[in-house]
Amino acid sequence: MCFCWGEPACGKSSIAAALALGALDEWGCSTIKVRDAKDFVEHSNPHEPKQFFWVDDAFGATQLDWQTTLQWNSAFPHVRAAIRRGAKFVFTSRDYIYRNARSLLKESALPIINESQVVIRVEQLSKDEREQILYNHIRLGTQPIEFKKSVKPHLSTVASHMRFSPEIARRLGNPAFTKELRLTSSGLSDFVERPVELLQEVIRTLDAGSRAAIALVFMRGGSLASPIALGEEEKTAIVLLGATQADVRKALVALDGSLLMHVQQQTDHSWRAKHPTILDAFAGLVSEDRELMDIYLTGTPVRQLFSEIACGDTQLGGTKVEVPIDRYDGLMSRIEKFSAKRRENRNAVNHFLAFRCGTTFLERFLERNDEFTSGLCVSSYFYAVSDVDIINKLHRVGLLLESERLRHVEAVRELAVTTPDAGFLNTRIVEFLSEVEVKEILFHVRQELLPKLNREISVWQDNYLGREDPEDYFSHFKMALTEYANAFDDDPPALSWIEDGISKIDEVVEKLQSEVQDAGEPDDYYRGKPNVPRGLEVRSIFDDVDE
Repeated sequence: MCFCWGEPACGKSSIAAALALGALDEWGCSTIKVRDAKDFVEHSNPHEPKQFFWVDDAFGATQLDWQTTLQWNSAFPHVRAAIRRGAKFVFTSRDYIYRNARSLLKESALPIINESQVVIRVEQLSKDEREQILYNHIRLGTQPIEFKKSVKPHLSTVASHMRFSPEIARRLGNPAFTKELRLTSSGLSDFVERPVELLQEVIRTLDAGSRAAIALVFMRGGSLASPIALGEEEKTAIVLLGATQADVRKALVALDGSLLMHVQQQTDHSWRAKHPTILDAFAGLVSEDRELMDIYLTGTPVRQLFSEIACGDTQLGGTKVEVPIDRYDGLMSRIEKFSAKRRENRNAVNHFLAFRCGTTFLERFLERNDEFTSGLCVSSYFYAVSDVDIINKLHRVGLLLESERLRHVEAVRELAVTTPDAGFLNTRIVEFLSEVEVKEILFHVRQELLPKLNREISVWQDNYLGREDPEDYFSHFKMALTEYANAFDDDPPALSWIEDGISKIDEVVEKLQSEVQDAGEPDDYYRGKPNVPRGLEVRSIFDDVDE
């Protein structure tokens, strides 16, 4: 398994594509590019061991997509099974998204994430690698010969720039990104150093139809279904941008392959940004224009807004738009309608309130929804429950009533034994407990759970339905005992109970797995051939770039 992560536009997808080609040559693997965990499960074939799964932007394209990330937790047992039969994986992610995703990932369900991962820092390329990448994009790109001749003297400097990346090379080889580029040392330095700003200049110089086409893809969260069918807000947006629907349809075709691309997945067709940074650039333009901000806030799906905006505070990186206070009420109306549609939408609302909203927004929201806090409920597992996230936030900013807090403390106390769930020991997961309450809950665990572990394990064994790997089934139980062992490190009788319990779990797991043939250890993934030193170059690699 390979995790390829780095800063935006540093070439992660290019590296993944190269690995996919290498997997075909080295192992004869068939490459499957999957969108999310559900897509992976659907395409994973237990009768085909040589599959290479490429998961691009695994945890969100430009922002952390917490729902997609949590879905990977349930898919990790399937990933483990695929690895055991010989499948290979490459995940790509922006660095700030991956860092945020780790707090949501159940890494114990896929230990190879920590034990055997290959993390490629794609921004740390050697001089030869930079020059080869740049040469390929210029020589094989679509720039006219005149451009190649003019830029050739500067290419060595571009490749050595500290901000150079494969994505910069790709754009430099495409005329769509260089219309306003000055082919001078300073002009090229700006091109490398400020990719988002330069993309914004590109977008500003587009015709109205092209800007409207990008706006529609942006408003649809990065994927515009084809053929397009527009809502009233989107039609209004097109008019305000000075275009017509006919202009947009023509522009979509014209932009295909440069700023946008037409994508077909099975029977579904859609228009998407060629690279997420294009949406980042457009977001910057949107945030500069209050009229466009209104279009964005009223036309973008609420679930998509939750991953892109902030209302006074954010604990997640990459915010596209900071919503001003005078737009709070309009946004709250959309949130309230969204929450009322179906119960599962509440998780998205809770996560938004907990991680992207400040005290002012929360105070106003609670005033409008006076039964919101009474509807919050603590359940297991604490790290994956959105109600716990918003309870933490309300407690942190002083908006959680003491009576409500005590109700949640009691729920934690019971779940620490009945689940068992040791997540309360981590203050980053459960923040609203006092030190005295944590000690009291641990005492409750010692009295009610530890002496009865054998009976509890037997209950879990009886409830096992064979739908997942026994080791995965018992993983949460075993993890809770391990965390309790750390908490009772100075209590020999408690440690003895826990050690016996973990041994009993191992015995049960071995018994349940007894009829399953051992598939062996995973292969050494992505073991490439050692680099062969290159010979001394007698000329610049760029000498024939314009031929």
